[in-house]
Amino acid sequence: MKTLIASALLILGLTSASHAKAAASDDGLAGYEQVKSITAFRGPYSWTAIDDDTLIVWANAFDPYLVKLKFPSLDLRFARAIAITQFGSQIHANSDAIHVRGFRYPIGGIYKLSRDEAKQLSRNERS
Repeated sequence: MKTLIASALLILGLTSASHAKAAASDDGLAGYEQVKSITAFRGPYSWTAIDDDTLIVWANAFDPYLVKLKFPSLDLRFARAIAITQFGSQIHANSDAIHVRGFRYPIGGIYKLSRDEAKQLSRNERS
């Protein structure tokens, strides 16, 4: 009887964990094309913080990318400068990081944006 109850609780825990993971992966970024890396030959051109774990990084004046951090940085919206670790000319999701005021925040995902989408997101952030 105890093993039956333990099995039922285990199954219940596994299904709720899978639902939580699916909800976490569907955080409003489904409409954007996910990419593995950003090509930025001289480092990023510019950046804009959207919220505590999302920012727009401009590889150059024409190519914006939405960068989602693996966990939030409470200082991101107030920082005047950031650093991005990168190997060569590529900024990779899941291996590179954003540094804000001395703390390292790994990049969880990178999404390609159009210029209009980036301007709209920036405008919404300021309002």
